[in-house]
Amino acid sequence: MSAALDRSRYHLSRMDCASCAAKVGTAVRLFPGLEDVSVSVSTETMTVTHVSSPDAGALERQVRNLGYGIAPAAVGPGSATASHVGRDHRGHNEWASAHGHLHSHAENGGGAAWWKTRKARLTAACGAALVAAYVFGHAVPGMERDAFLLALAIRLVPVARRAITEARYGTPFSIEMLMTVAAVGAVIILANLRAALARVCCHVGR
Repeated sequence: MSAALDRSRYHLSRMDCASCAAKVGTAVRLFPGLEDVSVSVSTETMTVTHVSSPDAGALERQVRNLGYGIAPAAVGPGSATASHVGRDHRGHNEWASAHGHLHSHAENGGGAAWWKTRKARLTAACGAALVAAYVFGHAVPGMERDAFLLALAIRLVPVARRAITEARYGTPFSIEMLMTVAAVGAVIILANLRAALARVCCHVGR
């Protein structure tokens, strides 16, 4: 006789497209004991079908490591979020409801003004760093390259960290990984080009 199945539902945030949903689904499917994982971008929800309740803390940490917000959806008897698949859901409902109050709606991104979001703050910091690098480069021409590399690192480091995390959780060819490779490659190419131009100038000067 096959084991009865339960469903747990979560609210997600900071997902932009179907690719984001695919990354979350790929990472969560690595957990043992899960029968199915369904992620919806339009409703910002994830439904996990499992035999026994998964380690909620580990599952939420894994999703947050990818850069997305997650909080268990509060469920009630007979609701769509607590569909009965084979056995009594009272224990599951109590577990989900109890955990649902540990995460505020603001943390999950719901209702927050766009300029208060993490992405907006990071974008503003990147823009400020570029402006600062431009001003500093004009004031100290010899340090212009280093100033712009530092400004690049402010935006590249979070992207690279997320790319590495996604690669660990089953998505090695993400857009973040491509952006990281492109940025690092551009820096290496520029450095080699500058060195080659310097050698050419020295040779011509002779």
